[in-house]
Amino acid sequence: MMKILLVCAVVLGVAHAHTLHLGRTCPNVLPFPNLSVDKVLGVWYVVYKFDTSNTCLIWNITRGQLPDTLLVKETRQLAMLDLLGVDHTHAVTAMVDIPNPEVPGKMRVRWPTSLTGKADFVVFDTDYQSYLAVFECDKAGLLHRRSVTILSRTSTIDDMFVNRVRRLLDTAEVKHSALSNISHESCRRSGQHNWHVDEELFGLLPGVNEDEVRRRISEGVQDYDISQLEIIGEGVDSFRGSLKSAQDQPVV
Repeated sequence: MMKILLVCAVVLGVAHAHTLHLGRTCPNVLPFPNLSVDKVLGVWYVVYKFDTSNTCLIWNITRGQLPDTLLVKETRQLAMLDLLGVDHTHAVTAMVDIPNPEVPGKMRVRWPTSLTGKADFVVFDTDYQSYLAVFECDKAGLLHRRSVTILSRTSTIDDMFVNRVRRLLDTAEVKHSALSNISHESCRRSGQHNWHVDEELFGLLPGVNEDEVRRRISEGVQDYDISQLEIIGEGVDSFRGSLKSAQDQPVV
């Protein structure tokens, strides 16, 4: 029963941390020029994020064991479980790779809780010491999902940094009204239940070791796109057929 509650809470948390948009084209958010990856490593407090009710979000960014890879460990308290009075903490570790070391700010991320494979992970602004801004976008069929995260080295952030990030989003034509302030009050370091998902979806499938993760990355199996699934493909063909039929109708 507790695992079912966890799955429901995680699914709701993931769904509400994005905004959904028609079309498969992600906005062109420019990466931060000449990003020094080593300077963004370490602990960051998530102070703003798209449409989420979860609290106490913290990222710990570290180097991965493979070249040009990072690990992002996100810890948080799930709103649904807090509402039910479950004493808990939840953590998930994402794998991030840098496809082009010449453009280190433009990365790809794979969250274990994602059903759509890898997503764009763009560090588009930072001063390394005070704040960090990340834009994520992934594609699913005829849609794409967006998420913006603003982080701080402390649990609070100066409004001038938030306003700067909003201006950059305006320039990239990314609406940001969904940015929610993340509370860091009443945060617990550990609870009666402490879940950490860093291997398979929701931790419900058998885990894999680091060698298996490396094998999967080398084979590219994590870089799938849900739009390639047969059921989605059939839906796209059906949609195109309906659209063509409509276009063939004479205009009255």
